[in-house]
Amino acid sequence: MVYPGVLIGLFLFSLISSGVSAEEVDQNTLAKIIQFINTNYQPPGQTDSGDGVQYAVAINVPKEKCGPGFSEGGFLSVDSAKTVKEALENHNLYQGTQLVAATPKGEKTTAVHSERALLMCEASSDAVTPVQNLLNKDQNGCVVFYTYNSPCLDFCLNQAKDDNEQNRENKQNERNQKKNIESTAAPAVKKCILKSLSVLTNHVGPKAFVFSRVYRKDENKPTLKAALKVVAEQVPLYKCDAGSCVKCLSDGEIISQCLS
Repeated sequence: MVYPGVLIGLFLFSLISSGVSAEEVDQNTLAKIIQFINTNYQPPGQTDSGDGVQYAVAINVPKEKCGPGFSEGGFLSVDSAKTVKEALENHNLYQGTQLVAATPKGEKTTAVHSERALLMCEASSDAVTPVQNLLNKDQNGCVVFYTYNSPCLDFCLNQAKDDNEQNRENKQNERNQKKNIESTAAPAVKKCILKSLSVLTNHVGPKAFVFSRVYRKDENKPTLKAALKVVAEQVPLYKCDAGSCVKCLSDGEIISQCLS
């Protein structure tokens, strides 16, 4: 018999031995980085609710840039604000030297949310996701994944929906095989980012997952707390707004400031 304590010990040992780092971004510096990103890269416009336009950005900069004493001088200078904004306004994926960025595109069943566009391969022919490609450029760099709104509960944080889609595809293919039908079922379209967060978990440099607003359709939903906890257990999770940040996970629970 293997006791639970032994299993936990083995799990923790596997994290340490695999190189997973708990190194975090300086919280005051993180607030200034998010201000810098919003000032320079957020596409213009407002939603019907009066909030800013949804977009997501991931950066990978030298780790010393994320320590105490943030300086804007030369920060992300290789990725022109004008070029990034133009790409985002046209709903194009931007992949630069130290930054990747996306806005949502499409509607309903064809919708691709901005977080998914960066963390998952939109086309089946793509071998490496935009975020993984960015992380490969500096495996010890400071990585900040920022989404203006928190990832949505309906798709981005809904692993069960992805699993159901995969089961549908598998069962349809099984039925086709039994009936000697050569055609295959429509492939499952995965939209949940939770499994893709492993690229951030395994990154050895400082890292943070940040949002500024709780997605308005998810406010006051009872499932939001548990869903954000899944994110926070994989990568340090922060809510940053109005020039300050709060860490969302405290004593194993998501704090109230990150739920509204």
